[in-house]
Amino acid sequence: KSISYCDLISQYTKADKKLAKWAFNIVYTRGFEDGYGDVKIVPFGDYFNHDTNWEIQGNYDDQGNYYAYTTYDVPAGSPLRMTYTAGDSSNPSFLFARYGFLDESSPATFCKILIEPVTQELVDTGYSHERMLFYRGSGEASEEVWDVLLYKILGENNPEHQQILYAAHMIGDDDTKQALHNQYYSETLSALKSHVDGFLAELEDLSNRTVGRDRNVHPRLPIILQHNEFVKQVFLAVRENLNYK
Repeated sequence: KSISYCDLISQYTKADKKLAKWAFNIVYTRGFEDGYGDVKIVPFGDYFNHDTNWEIQGNYDDQGNYYAYTTYDVPAGSPLRMTYTAGDSSNPSFLFARYGFLDESSPATFCKILIEPVTQELVDTGYSHERMLFYRGSGEASEEVWDVLLYKILGENNPEHQQILYAAHMIGDDDTKQALHNQYYSETLSALKSHVDGFLAELEDLSNRTVGRDRNVHPRLPIILQHNEFVKQVFLAVRENLNYK
């Protein structure tokens, strides 16, 4: 339905669902954002693989030509890779869903906390897949995870304190923010533990459902399970860390 509003797509393409899906996937998985709100197809430029430690950076000139250049003196025989995440490789689930591969070099993953509706205040507080992170090595949760959870809890139990938290966050009043975090720490910690335990249970249930599935019928199943195992290990590290708090 959405493509019916796009004047750039011919009626022939709009009427052919299979062709329309193919065209969308080509743009979605091979297009580069140009920094001005547009997405462009760059033949040969889309050959560069992704890596957390990339060697290639791209840019456009005033005529829209794309240039790829190395960010340092790359030794002969080394791979030339770029980043598919604008330098933020903290959410391998995004890469997996969009491009179909798992970046196991990622230092963190999105905490999987989903809140509806997403208001501007929620976004201002830190609600973002790129900022609400669980770190795989330390098992730490980013500051935004704690802020957003507290904001949500206060909205359900004490709207007045919720607005005090929001105002303190927006003006950089760290003392007031910390005082509220201290006051409601047990509630926030409990909510975070509950989320981690619940998500781990969901992952276990999903894995159990794959038992006996034919890999020939479901060829993507191994990489899906590999992704889920990556996320599981991060969540286990977070749970262990939370149990010491």
